[in-house]
Amino acid sequence: MLVLAKILAAVIAVVGLAWLAERVGPRWAGVLSGFPLGTAIVLLFYALEQGPGFAAQAAPYGLLGLAATTGFALTFTLSAARFGRRSLWPVLLALAALFGLASLFQQLPPLGWWGALVALAAALLAVAITRRLPDPPFVAVRSGWGLVWARAALAAALVVAITALANTVPPAWAGVMASFPITLFPLMLLLQLSYGTAPVQTLTRHYPYGAGSLIIYTLAVGLGYPVLGIGLGTLAAFALAGVYLTGYWWLSQRGQRRLQATAQPVPDQ
Repeated sequence: MLVLAKILAAVIAVVGLAWLAERVGPRWAGVLSGFPLGTAIVLLFYALEQGPGFAAQAAPYGLLGLAATTGFALTFTLSAARFGRRSLWPVLLALAALFGLASLFQQLPPLGWWGALVALAAALLAVAITRRLPDPPFVAVRSGWGLVWARAALAAALVVAITALANTVPPAWAGVMASFPITLFPLMLLLQLSYGTAPVQTLTRHYPYGAGSLIIYTLAVGLGYPVLGIGLGTLAAFALAGVYLTGYWWLSQRGQRRLQATAQPVPDQ
């Protein structure tokens, strides 16, 4: 029964992100990829299968895993322009960066909740490096639903595999694995196969802007599960993550309105 629940959760997350990407564009899809869907699914099933204590122990290492995922997104963003439109090399280089950073972080001495500062620093660094890169134009084109469901199946397989491996590894590795880009990675493949590298580059470039939501969610799970339990702890974590994304959306809209106001010509007197 739990396996079926994992599959359904992953499928809903990936199909929903694919639907949003085609309607709001890859910029906001990248930000929304920071909403803790994949991480939430994995940490929730850690708690259901091995207890809330195990999920709470894994969460601090999940913060380091978030820094590795930011490195994954940054590597794709910076390498995409060096290869052809349909090249898979940026994806392979990004995966190499992800696994390399994850292995490095897993070997660090326990940082506890200081890992949140590492994840935050990684996100801010990625934003600083890529903020001046122009976004390529994106035209929303409906891709075949067969491809969407194929990516959803990949995400479901990743969720099942990661939660199964958690039974055989210590919380440190389980936490790092919880931050694998379960929903982002299949979405990247979907956009790459459908539209080429350019919209994927936009997606990965804006991923760090939503990373704050993941950091907040992971912190809330680690601190909330032992006190509130699985159900209330998950709801509280989602609420806090949603507050972050709502605040980011409000500030983004406010900034756009200011830019539009300053760009308007002043009428002649």
